[in-house]
Amino acid sequence: MNEMTASEMLRDPLIRQVLRADRISLASFATLLDTASRRQARGHETAGPQPAAPQARSGEALSTV
Repeated sequence: MNEMTASEMLRDPLIRQVLRADRISLASFATLLDTASRRQARGHETAGPQPAAPQARSGEALSTV
C-alpha cells in the first residue's frame, strides 16, 4: 500500500467521515496537512542532530503507545 497524498486524504470518504464525527472542518484539516508538510520539508532542509530516543529509568519499561 502506498502512502496517501494530502489531496487523496481530503477526498477519502472514511477520513471525511471521521472529520465530520470529530467536528473538524475540511478546511482546518487541509491547513493542518499543509502546515505539517511545510514543517517536515523545512526539517529536511536543515537536518541537524536528531533528538535522542527516550530512555527508560531503571526498572521501567518504555511505552510502545
